[in-house]
Amino acid sequence: MQIAFKTLALENFKNHKSLSVKFGEVTNIQGRNGAGKSSIGDAISWVLFGTDISGSKLDPRPIDSEEGTESKVELLVCISGKDVLFGRTQKKTAKYFLNEVPKKATEFNEYLESQFDKNRFLSLLNPAFFFTQHWQDQRAQLLQYVSEPLNKEVLATLSKVDRERLEGQLKKYSLDDLESMHREKTKTAKTAYERASERVLTLEEQAKKDKDDSFDVETAKKEIESLYKKRIAIDEDNAVRQKAIIYRNRLEGQVDNLSTQIANQKQVVQNIKDEQVKEECTTCGQALDEESILKVKENRQSRFNKEVQKGKELVQKVNELKKTLSEMPEVKEINRDELLEIEDKLMELQMAVKASEQFKNLDADRNVAVEKKESIRKELVTSKAIVDAIKEFKSKRSELMVSKVDDLFTTISVKLYETLKNGEERATFEIEMDGKPYSKLSTAEKIKAGLELIEVLSKLSEVIAPTFVDNGESILNFTAPAGQLIVARVKDEDLNIKTVETEGDK
Repeated sequence: MQIAFKTLALENFKNHKSLSVKFGEVTNIQGRNGAGKSSIGDAISWVLFGTDISGSKLDPRPIDSEEGTESKVELLVCISGKDVLFGRTQKKTAKYFLNEVPKKATEFNEYLESQFDKNRFLSLLNPAFFFTQHWQDQRAQLLQYVSEPLNKEVLATLSKVDRERLEGQLKKYSLDDLESMHREKTKTAKTAYERASERVLTLEEQAKKDKDDSFDVETAKKEIESLYKKRIAIDEDNAVRQKAIIYRNRLEGQVDNLSTQIANQKQVVQNIKDEQVKEECTTCGQALDEESILKVKENRQSRFNKEVQKGKELVQKVNELKKTLSEMPEVKEINRDELLEIEDKLMELQMAVKASEQFKNLDADRNVAVEKKESIRKELVTSKAIVDAIKEFKSKRSELMVSKVDDLFTTISVKLYETLKNGEERATFEIEMDGKPYSKLSTAEKIKAGLELIEVLSKLSEVIAPTFVDNGESILNFTAPAGQLIVARVKDEDLNIKTVETEGDK
């Protein structure tokens, strides 16, 4: 879908008594502070949604207007080749028009919704709007276009043990159902295991009055303490390894991305090098003088030097990243079997310590109770192992998802998940540029981040819409969006609106 603005007419709207705007492919708006530049953007969003360009409630009336003054805005829009005239007026209440025909609010809004989504439209129109939404809405708006990695893709990244634990189960259950089932099994098995252990202890107490001196309780307690310390050390070591693995993967992804850019940059340089200098005017066919030909050659050389320098900078970045990677030590794969063995041993020792003062022998019943306890213990260990494997699965899936999202962008990155103290993963959303969160960026950086996000959203949604860049004086150069560009800049002069029709850079 392609959306383009044609004309905008304002009457008694904020700073403007009367104003008509004809939009071009690029529309430059200049004027002093308070001249009404931003009001043009607000008028566009107000006539459509009744809000300002940031999605907030807006009173359109001029500050010094008399009671009963009517504000009026009309916007002629071309939607996929079809012209639609949107109109809205307001004294005390709003009135709505489609192609100058009065409409009820519900009819007007239903037609708008049938044409485009409000949040998506405002995100494409205003480089800052996306970031005014709640983080959950931002996350949902972007990820609706990015499919999650397939189970088989995630399984391929797991250890052989974890992959074998999950592969067959995931053919029967969804990941969430599988996790819920085994968390419940773990909870139930813990209670059942305690009861089974108590049953064994009771039977042993009945069978043997005297304490079993063959079991050294103090030695067992020391071993338990040692195992606890060992488990904590392994968990901390695994956390460090996991962090190192994630960091290495991120650097390797950056190297791949930059390598692609370098290849593209080589082609750009070669194209400039291969350009032929025409010695005749392309319009009238007359031969160009030597000075004109020299200027053309100088321009080509300037562009060639610029792109070569850009390529060198990319190569330098790649080399720096490769050096960092080469200096990083190899990270051994996380071994969960040892943790399971420790957990198994801890359970065994803890229950043995508890039972040491109560053991009595009652052969037949005791053997049945011991078998039941062992069966429950195995179920407990199995369920805990599956829950741990699911944690690892989610972590790997998140890494793949983050990689897919990061590949969409050039200068900004997206934080999709955060790890809690208990090791669990929680969804989050934050846009960063050069390691800084969006809230800490300068005005120019925020505009650049917003424009890059607009480019990605436009490609993903296949919607090309106009973009209104306010405070354009704060940014010297930027990559223009695919749709119309409207730029408002502060300049010491009366309000001035000029349009440019071009097929080149905006």
